[in-house]
Amino acid sequence: MAPTFPSVDTATLKALRKGDASALERIHRASYAAIVADASKQGGDPSMGPAVAQLAMIQLWENRANIENAEEFAEAIQTAVRAGVTREQRRRAANKDGGKAAAGTVDSTWTAISAEIAKGPVAPVHKTSDAKPRPVKPGTDGGGRGAMIAVGVLLLIGVAIGGYYALQSGAHGLAASSYTLPDAKPVAVQPGQRGNLPLAPGDTAAIGSDSHITVGGDYGTKVRAVRVDGSANFLVSTGVRFEVNAKDASIVTMGGSFAVRAYKDDPAIIVRVKTGEVKVDTPKGTQTVAEGKSLSIAADGTMSEPSAAVVDQALSWTDGKINFTAAPLKVVMSEMARWYDLPVTTKDTSLYSRPVTMSVALGSNKEAIAALEQSANVKFTYDKDSKPVLQDAPAKAAAPAKKKGK
Repeated sequence: MAPTFPSVDTATLKALRKGDASALERIHRASYAAIVADASKQGGDPSMGPAVAQLAMIQLWENRANIENAEEFAEAIQTAVRAGVTREQRRRAANKDGGKAAAGTVDSTWTAISAEIAKGPVAPVHKTSDAKPRPVKPGTDGGGRGAMIAVGVLLLIGVAIGGYYALQSGAHGLAASSYTLPDAKPVAVQPGQRGNLPLAPGDTAAIGSDSHITVGGDYGTKVRAVRVDGSANFLVSTGVRFEVNAKDASIVTMGGSFAVRAYKDDPAIIVRVKTGEVKVDTPKGTQTVAEGKSLSIAADGTMSEPSAAVVDQALSWTDGKINFTAAPLKVVMSEMARWYDLPVTTKDTSLYSRPVTMSVALGSNKEAIAALEQSANVKFTYDKDSKPVLQDAPAKAAAPAKKKGK
């Protein structure tokens, strides 16, 4: 049964999001007793409560940009408490004498919390990354923005520490909590770029343009977890459970290769399995996706098999190109901004519904522009501020008819 914490009014949440420390103090004082009780229950030691309350409030502060309503607050504080219990258990396990924290009160813990958040301006962590993302820098091969970018190897293979225990919520709970651990790694790939991220021996993530991923802490111990806001293609060795979290869906495999697309503005999550199989869980149920198959997950969690054209448009980037089949020009314009860093606009909104069919390699803006002009019968120009603009291309004059006898 999930713990019950005091509710928070809208004004307090709004103040918290804006970085008002007094709002955090109100939350701390109102929820302190409930946090201590829940931490004591989870950790099996009443002395753990004050330390967990301190850790949980700091985590809540860092995650404040994600909390927009009472439901998200309840989820955030529960996650923060679970992460706090895990951290405190690990800290104690690492100390030979047990490393128990000194007794604390609501006042003493707030003093410690306020001192911690006063050390510097902690930027709110947005939903795209859950921590300040590390931008992927362009390569130096002169291949343009579309060139593949190697991301430095992350030393993410955790060493199991004595006393580490499975959270009551199971493997999925471990994955969800891993993103709040100190060694969680956020990575950002900018529009027009792609990234290649070694996760561990045998595990790799190719990251699509305009994407943010977070690699969960303690990677490779009880679970391997990656959160995706954007698109990524995974090659996963056989081993412990590998879970991808995308919006409200979890995608799990024990080994294989699969791709996920889950941009914030996408109407559905697209999953394509190349080798092995994955299990997808959503609020609407569970479905297994076999090798060579794909799955579409709607915003409400409903699952269905997408058409080949939908999958191709969503995930052809994994083959180094983008494909469109009768796609509305408005959609193609958005994708041009994402994959080529060409945020093209138009004043002629009648062009939005014009169908576009084209296949073009990533890495060449010139080829992409030429293909778009030809398929949509538009002209690519720049306005007075040097911003790319599309205009309707003049109709091509018909060739003069040949006279008879000639």
